[in-house]
Amino acid sequence: MKKRFITLYESWLKRSNHGGFLVGDIVKFVDGALKNPFFKTQPDTVVQNIKSIIDSGYTLRVTNVVNKYPTVMGAGNPDDTGPEFTVEVSADTGGGRLGDSAIVPAALLTKIDTVPNLEPVPDKNKRKDKINIKPVEVKDEAEEVPFYSPARTRTSDIGGGKQGAGDRTLKNANISIPSSPAVNHKDPASYTAAYLP
Repeated sequence: MKKRFITLYESWLKRSNHGGFLVGDIVKFVDGALKNPFFKTQPDTVVQNIKSIIDSGYTLRVTNVVNKYPTVMGAGNPDDTGPEFTVEVSADTGGGRLGDSAIVPAALLTKIDTVPNLEPVPDKNKRKDKINIKPVEVKDEAEEVPFYSPARTRTSDIGGGKQGAGDRTLKNANISIPSSPAVNHKDPASYTAAYLP
């Protein structure tokens, strides 16, 4: 007899089996990272790119973790473990936008733990000047410039090709809604119990 079910194997990525990093982690380069022997084997363009990422002042975020000995079946494969990983690091310029990126050995990075707090905002993204905004009283919609007034978005054709507000404002008064009790029932509760047991 043919089985109607397929076998589903599930696993999850953990730091312990994925080089100590997961995508989305905030990281920084370890002290003296540029003196690592890794940079002696890289072309000048790669070294300059990594230096510019370090000096950018932006938050550095992990965008990929790559195994030196990759396996098939995608990133969720539990066999995708091993001792040697490289990490793709990108400069997070803010708002989820990622700038320059570089792939470096995992040993050159250290994770910045921000849990349970919010992620830190880099000084590069903070305003240096002090702005004091003085509040200004909002004008009535009737006093606004007609074309730019927000009241224009609350009007529509009320008939005869003329724009009007229609019935879109609260009158600040109670309005009685016409209703009638359940007919042929002396006790309204028994009527309600008939359809709401």
